[in-house]
Amino acid sequence: MLAEPVSKTLATAVLACLALALPAFAAEPHSVVIANTGRVNAPSCPANPCTVISRTTAVQAKDGSVRDPFEIRASGRIVSWSVTLAVPSSGQVHYFDSHEGGTSRAELAVLRNASGLTYKLVALSPLVHLEPYFGKTAELALAHPLSVAKGDILALSVPTWAPALALGYPATTSWRASRGASGCTDVTSQTSQTTLGASTTYDCLYQTALVTFSATETVGG
Repeated sequence: MLAEPVSKTLATAVLACLALALPAFAAEPHSVVIANTGRVNAPSCPANPCTVISRTTAVQAKDGSVRDPFEIRASGRIVSWSVTLAVPSSGQVHYFDSHEGGTSRAELAVLRNASGLTYKLVALSPLVHLEPYFGKTAELALAHPLSVAKGDILALSVPTWAPALALGYPATTSWRASRGASGCTDVTSQTSQTTLGASTTYDCLYQTALVTFSATETVGG
């Protein structure tokens, strides 16, 4: 039997080596919506009392039987977020503007667990004025996506106030605020996380309410 020409044998060997050297193809990029999993009631307001998130950062601890619904399951990038808002009356708006540090504003926060109930702020979206979106769901694209790692937690950070709470759920639904244990009823002191790299303890648990926000993550690629 005649041997294969040297050039052909060499070419086959080179192709085999290249095939071994090439990395596996990355997974196709896809979008993941990070949100509460169950029925979302309309946010509170203009009911009396009008219940809002006040001067704190809010983390959804449980949504019924689902614990940490806003935990990142796979590393990626947050490309947009949304918040559904109630319609406070003009009198309620004036009251909160006067007593909660200014007009309604919020931003998306990325938290990383430091230990127990203590979380470090690792990323923050631009601050958004919410009043133009009262009664609507604001869809907010990020010009600069936020990198997130598996295990990070998304939260709604509110340096003033935001009508973004839905009420009427069982006690198994709850959220936490970035307040110390002695300040759970203090809604006028500023406790929202705004300093990147700083850690805060989320001692205060509030039951029967959902924080009405969500985010979209791009994973893979």
